[in-house]
Amino acid sequence: MSERDHDRIPYTVLVEFRTASSFLVAYSMSLSRGGIFVETDWDVPTGMPLALDLHVPGAGPLQLVGTVAWRRGSDSPDGPAGLGIELHDVPQLGSAIDKLVSSFRGVRVLLLSGDRQDRTSLARSIKSIISTADIAQAADAASAAEQLTSEIDVAIVDVDFDPDGALTILRVARQLTPKVPTIAIAATPKLREWARVSGADELAANPPSFSELQIVLVRALSKPVSVQASASA
Repeated sequence: MSERDHDRIPYTVLVEFRTASSFLVAYSMSLSRGGIFVETDWDVPTGMPLALDLHVPGAGPLQLVGTVAWRRGSDSPDGPAGLGIELHDVPQLGSAIDKLVSSFRGVRVLLLSGDRQDRTSLARSIKSIISTADIAQAADAASAAEQLTSEIDVAIVDVDFDPDGALTILRVARQLTPKVPTIAIAATPKLREWARVSGADELAANPPSFSELQIVLVRALSKPVSVQASASA
Protein backbone atom coordinates (compact mmCIF):
# COMPACT_ATOMS: atom_id res chain seq x y z
CA MET A 1 0.00 0.00 0.00
CA SER A 2 1.39 3.39 -0.99
CA GLU A 3 1.54 6.30 1.45
CA ARG A 4 -0.91 8.17 -0.78
CA ASP A 5 -3.44 5.32 -0.64
CA HIS A 6 -2.92 5.07 3.10
CA ASP A 7 -3.77 8.76 3.52
CA ARG A 8 -7.04 8.38 1.60
CA ILE A 9 -8.49 5.98 4.16
CA PRO A 10 -10.68 7.85 6.65
CA TYR A 11 -9.68 5.95 9.79
CA THR A 12 -6.35 4.73 11.14
CA VAL A 13 -5.70 2.32 14.01
CA LEU A 14 -2.18 2.17 15.45
CA VAL A 15 -1.51 -1.18 17.12
CA GLU A 16 1.70 -1.55 19.13
CA PHE A 17 2.88 -5.01 20.14
CA ARG A 18 4.99 -5.50 23.26
CA THR A 19 7.43 -8.00 21.73
CA ALA A 20 8.05 -9.87 18.50
CA SER A 21 6.79 -12.99 20.29
CA SER A 22 3.49 -11.26 21.02
CA PHE A 23 3.08 -10.31 17.38
CA LEU A 24 3.96 -13.81 16.13
CA VAL A 25 1.34 -15.35 18.42
CA ALA A 26 -1.22 -12.82 17.18
CA TYR A 27 -0.21 -13.60 13.60
CA SER A 28 -0.48 -17.36 14.00
CA MET A 29 -3.85 -17.18 15.78
CA SER A 30 -5.66 -14.47 13.82
CA LEU A 31 -3.70 -12.26 11.41
CA SER A 32 -2.72 -15.17 9.18
CA ARG A 33 -6.42 -16.01 8.86
CA GLY A 34 -7.24 -12.53 7.62
CA GLY A 35 -8.51 -10.77 10.70
CA ILE A 36 -7.73 -9.19 14.05
CA PHE A 37 -9.70 -7.94 17.04
CA VAL A 38 -8.54 -4.71 18.66
CA GLU A 39 -9.83 -3.45 21.98
CA THR A 40 -11.12 0.10 21.66
CA ASP A 41 -14.25 2.06 22.52
CA TRP A 42 -13.89 4.05 19.30
CA ASP A 43 -17.17 4.25 17.39
CA VAL A 44 -16.30 3.19 13.83
CA PRO A 45 -19.23 2.00 11.66
CA THR A 46 -19.36 -1.58 10.40
CA GLY A 47 -18.18 -1.78 6.80
CA MET A 48 -15.88 1.23 7.13
CA PRO A 49 -12.39 0.87 5.59
CA LEU A 50 -9.45 1.68 7.81
CA ALA A 51 -5.66 1.61 7.83
CA LEU A 52 -3.95 -0.62 10.36
CA ASP A 53 -0.45 0.46 11.39
CA LEU A 54 1.36 -2.31 13.26
CA HIS A 55 4.41 -1.45 15.36
CA VAL A 56 6.45 -4.57 16.09
CA PRO A 57 9.86 -4.66 17.82
CA GLY A 58 12.43 -5.91 15.33
CA ALA A 59 10.20 -5.36 12.31
CA GLY A 60 9.41 -1.66 12.36
CA PRO A 61 6.05 -0.24 11.25
CA LEU A 62 3.86 -2.44 9.04
CA GLN A 63 0.84 -1.09 7.19
CA LEU A 64 -2.29 -3.04 6.28
CA VAL A 65 -5.75 -2.14 5.01
CA GLY A 66 -8.92 -3.62 6.44
CA THR A 67 -12.64 -3.21 6.93
CA VAL A 68 -14.61 -3.16 10.18
CA ALA A 69 -16.43 -6.51 9.98
CA TRP A 70 -18.12 -6.39 13.39
CA ARG A 71 -18.20 -4.43 16.62
CA ARG A 72 -18.56 -5.29 20.29
CA GLY A 73 -19.99 -2.74 22.68
CA SER A 74 -18.84 -1.96 26.20
CA ASP A 75 -21.98 -3.58 27.63
CA SER A 76 -21.39 -6.94 25.92
CA PRO A 77 -21.00 -9.99 28.20
CA ASP A 78 -18.78 -11.64 25.58
CA GLY A 79 -15.68 -9.56 26.25
CA PRO A 80 -14.16 -6.09 26.05
CA ALA A 81 -15.36 -3.44 23.63
CA GLY A 82 -13.59 -3.37 20.29
CA LEU A 83 -13.55 -3.88 16.55
CA GLY A 84 -13.29 -7.06 14.52
CA ILE A 85 -11.24 -6.07 11.47
CA GLU A 86 -11.14 -8.07 8.23
CA LEU A 87 -7.76 -7.56 6.55
CA HIS A 88 -7.25 -7.34 2.79
CA ASP A 89 -3.49 -7.61 2.23
CA VAL A 90 -2.05 -10.01 4.80
CA PRO A 91 0.38 -11.67 2.31
CA GLN A 92 2.53 -8.53 2.31
CA LEU A 93 3.54 -9.40 5.88
CA GLY A 94 5.51 -12.35 4.54
CA SER A 95 8.97 -10.77 4.55
CA ALA A 96 8.46 -9.28 8.01
CA ILE A 97 7.30 -12.64 9.37
CA ASP A 98 10.32 -14.39 7.84
CA LYS A 99 12.64 -11.86 9.45
CA LEU A 100 11.07 -12.24 12.88
CA VAL A 101 10.94 -16.04 12.72
CA SER A 102 14.62 -16.23 11.77
CA SER A 103 15.56 -14.56 15.07
CA PHE A 104 12.71 -15.97 17.17
CA ARG A 105 13.93 -17.00 20.62
CA GLY A 106 10.74 -18.71 21.73
CA VAL A 107 8.05 -17.58 24.14
CA ARG A 108 9.38 -17.00 27.65
CA VAL A 109 6.92 -18.04 30.34
CA LEU A 110 7.30 -17.60 34.10
CA LEU A 111 5.24 -20.14 36.04
CA LEU A 112 4.69 -19.61 39.77
CA SER A 113 3.05 -22.40 41.75
CA GLY A 114 3.85 -23.71 45.20
CA ASP A 115 2.81 -27.26 44.33
CA ARG A 116 5.40 -29.23 42.36
CA GLN A 117 2.85 -31.55 40.79
CA ASP A 118 0.69 -28.61 39.70
CA ARG A 119 3.73 -26.88 38.17
CA THR A 120 4.64 -29.99 36.22
CA SER A 121 1.09 -30.43 34.95
CA LEU A 122 0.75 -26.77 33.97
CA ALA A 123 4.14 -26.74 32.25
CA ARG A 124 3.17 -29.79 30.22
CA SER A 125 -0.07 -28.13 29.12
CA ILE A 126 1.72 -24.89 28.22
CA LYS A 127 4.19 -26.80 26.03
CA SER A 128 1.28 -28.55 24.33
CA ILE A 129 -0.27 -25.17 23.50
CA ILE A 130 2.97 -23.38 22.55
CA SER A 131 5.71 -25.83 21.65
CA THR A 132 8.38 -23.10 21.62
CA ALA A 133 7.64 -22.05 25.21
CA ASP A 134 10.71 -21.65 27.43
CA ILE A 135 9.26 -22.11 30.91
CA ALA A 136 10.97 -20.78 34.03
CA GLN A 137 9.40 -22.40 37.09
CA ALA A 138 9.22 -20.85 40.55
CA ALA A 139 8.05 -22.55 43.74
CA ASP A 140 7.59 -19.34 45.71
CA ALA A 141 7.19 -15.60 45.26
CA ALA A 142 10.81 -14.84 46.15
CA SER A 143 12.08 -17.10 43.37
CA ALA A 144 9.53 -15.67 40.94
CA ALA A 145 10.59 -12.11 41.79
CA GLU A 146 14.21 -12.95 40.94
CA GLN A 147 13.20 -14.27 37.52
CA LEU A 148 10.56 -11.68 36.66
CA THR A 149 11.96 -9.17 34.18
CA SER A 150 10.57 -7.39 31.14
CA GLU A 151 12.12 -10.20 29.05
CA ILE A 152 9.33 -12.52 30.22
CA ASP A 153 6.51 -12.75 27.67
CA VAL A 154 3.84 -13.89 30.13
CA ALA A 155 3.66 -14.87 33.81
CA ILE A 156 1.22 -17.50 35.06
CA VAL A 157 0.59 -17.13 38.78
CA ASP A 158 -1.08 -19.67 41.09
CA VAL A 159 -2.79 -17.54 43.73
CA ASP A 160 -4.04 -20.38 45.95
CA PHE A 161 -0.78 -21.51 47.57
CA ASP A 162 0.46 -18.11 48.80
CA PRO A 163 -2.08 -15.36 48.03
CA ASP A 164 -0.02 -12.48 49.42
CA GLY A 165 3.11 -13.51 47.52
CA ALA A 166 1.18 -14.18 44.32
CA LEU A 167 -0.59 -10.82 44.43
CA THR A 168 2.74 -9.10 44.97
CA ILE A 169 4.12 -10.74 41.82
CA LEU A 170 1.08 -9.57 39.86
CA ARG A 171 1.66 -6.00 41.00
CA VAL A 172 5.38 -6.14 40.22
CA ALA A 173 4.69 -7.47 36.71
CA ARG A 174 2.36 -4.56 36.07
CA GLN A 175 5.00 -2.03 37.16
CA LEU A 176 7.70 -3.25 34.77
CA THR A 177 8.41 -1.33 31.56
CA PRO A 178 6.94 -2.67 29.41
CA LYS A 179 4.61 -4.46 31.78
CA VAL A 180 4.55 -8.24 31.69
CA PRO A 181 1.14 -9.79 30.85
CA THR A 182 -0.13 -12.00 33.67
CA ILE A 183 -2.57 -14.87 34.08
CA ALA A 184 -3.85 -15.56 37.59
CA ILE A 185 -5.29 -18.97 38.40
CA ALA A 186 -7.30 -19.45 41.58
CA ALA A 187 -9.87 -21.90 42.90
CA THR A 188 -12.29 -19.33 44.31
CA PRO A 189 -14.03 -16.27 42.85
CA LYS A 190 -12.79 -14.21 45.81
CA LEU A 191 -9.13 -14.90 45.04
CA ARG A 192 -9.68 -14.30 41.34
CA GLU A 193 -11.21 -10.92 42.17
CA TRP A 194 -8.22 -10.06 44.37
CA ALA A 195 -5.97 -11.01 41.46
CA ARG A 196 -7.94 -8.81 39.08
CA VAL A 197 -7.62 -5.84 41.44
CA SER A 198 -3.88 -6.53 41.70
CA GLY A 199 -3.51 -6.20 37.94
CA ALA A 200 -3.94 -9.68 36.44
CA ASP A 201 -4.67 -9.46 32.71
CA GLU A 202 -6.44 -12.82 32.56
CA LEU A 203 -8.16 -15.02 35.14
CA ALA A 204 -8.77 -18.77 35.17
CA ALA A 205 -9.91 -21.49 37.52
CA ASN A 206 -7.38 -23.62 39.37
CA PRO A 207 -6.72 -26.07 37.95
CA PRO A 208 -7.72 -24.66 34.57
CA SER A 209 -9.03 -26.97 31.89
CA PHE A 210 -6.79 -27.31 28.85
CA SER A 211 -9.18 -25.27 26.70
CA GLU A 212 -9.45 -22.51 29.31
CA LEU A 213 -5.68 -22.34 29.68
CA GLN A 214 -5.27 -22.18 25.92
CA ILE A 215 -7.74 -19.30 25.61
CA VAL A 216 -6.23 -17.13 28.35
CA LEU A 217 -2.64 -17.92 27.36
CA VAL A 218 -3.09 -16.98 23.72
CA ARG A 219 -5.14 -13.93 24.64
CA ALA A 220 -2.56 -12.66 27.13
CA LEU A 221 0.34 -13.24 24.74
CA SER A 222 -1.22 -11.75 21.62
CA LYS A 223 -2.86 -8.69 23.15
CA PRO A 224 -1.27 -5.45 21.88
CA VAL A 225 0.28 -3.19 24.47
CA SER A 226 -1.35 -0.13 22.91
CA VAL A 227 -4.20 0.63 20.50
CA GLN A 228 -4.76 4.19 19.27
CA ALA A 229 -7.43 5.19 16.79
CA SER A 230 -7.77 8.42 14.84
CA ALA A 231 -9.75 9.92 11.98
CA SER A 232 -8.00 11.42 8.97
CA ALA A 233 -8.24 15.15 8.65
